[in-house]
Amino acid sequence: MNNDEARFILRAYRPGGLDAKDPMFATALQQAKHDPILNTWFEREQSYDMVLAAKFREIMPPGDLRDRILAGGRVSQKPSRSSRRLFNWLALAASVAVIFTLSEVWQGRRVEAAQVAYAQFAVDDTKNGHHLPAQGEVQKNMLAMLAQSNTKLPGSLPLTMEEMKSNGCRTVKFAGRDAVELCFSRDGTWYHLYVTSRGALPRSLLKKSSALLTINETVVAVWSDRNYDYAVVSPEGIDALKHLAG
Repeated sequence: MNNDEARFILRAYRPGGLDAKDPMFATALQQAKHDPILNTWFEREQSYDMVLAAKFREIMPPGDLRDRILAGGRVSQKPSRSSRRLFNWLALAASVAVIFTLSEVWQGRRVEAAQVAYAQFAVDDTKNGHHLPAQGEVQKNMLAMLAQSNTKLPGSLPLTMEEMKSNGCRTVKFAGRDAVELCFSRDGTWYHLYVTSRGALPRSLLKKSSALLTINETVVAVWSDRNYDYAVVSPEGIDALKHLAG
């Protein structure tokens, strides 16, 4: 089995390990495990599938959809022109809602799927994580630096993962990598900054400007420098996030 054959099989693998015991995927999974290039592709594919699944869950059909379908089945007479026109408009409206939902994800997949996955991870962790107060003098100095208006975000930061982890910063996992979280306040607004070592996002994004994404009404900026990949979450909206850039 070559990598192209493995990719063809693994595209059908559901996120979250639901197919881990299915023998159909065993050989392809083993190949991904021992091939770094294939494994990186597979991790990004799984991250995208998780984002796509979450977007589908946001699509809510009308509460009376079942009753409408049953009522339509009971109508034996040919629908009038006005009824057909109304039905067509309803169908079009529903399709547009789905298209807009999917186009947001597809655009992310085409241009920056990994950034969408990183943003989704940051938003989910911000909402569900157990955030710790600053511990120790070094961490307090880090947060004081982030609170200053001359520290522009997005941008590179004079911090190291080792320094952050050894001084009590909360550490979580994204795509198998350590991600350090720093909760800081600037001018009364709280932000959540996530930092991972380079590689969580594709190298091709290094020379591109930051991506600004909206995930579940929460705004996230995602960017990279030569050493790290970053995501900063602003629950207060896009104006608060722009405030970080000065």
